[in-house]
Amino acid sequence: ECAELPENKPRYLMGVGSTKEIIESVKLGIDLFDCVLPSRNGRTGQLFTSEGRLRILAREFRDDNRPPQEGCTCHLCANFSRAYLRHLFMSGDILGPVLATIHNIHFLEQFMRRIRNAISESRLQDLHLSLA
Repeated sequence: ECAELPENKPRYLMGVGSTKEIIESVKLGIDLFDCVLPSRNGRTGQLFTSEGRLRILAREFRDDNRPPQEGCTCHLCANFSRAYLRHLFMSGDILGPVLATIHNIHFLEQFMRRIRNAISESRLQDLHLSLA
């Protein structure tokens, strides 16, 4: 718990960026997060998905025409395939890491939206979100 921190001010935690850590911290009373994980993972070809981390450099994605995350509305998923994103990384094109980072940030924004909805509906303790 955050008993030592004032309740009338935002509670800020640095260095926490995985969905598991975020949900655990929110349940302890943390309000704000700041972490390099979405961009660091994006730069190295790791994308957050509802099924866990997708490592786009894997050979299995070479001819995969599906979006990185089915149902995701970010710019990457709405416009490009796993195969194309992998190609960008393999060819050293900076667009690959940029698109992956955009996706990861979008994923975490949607994740936080789900948490806020759960809080407003008084069901945070029952919230079971997939861990990226």
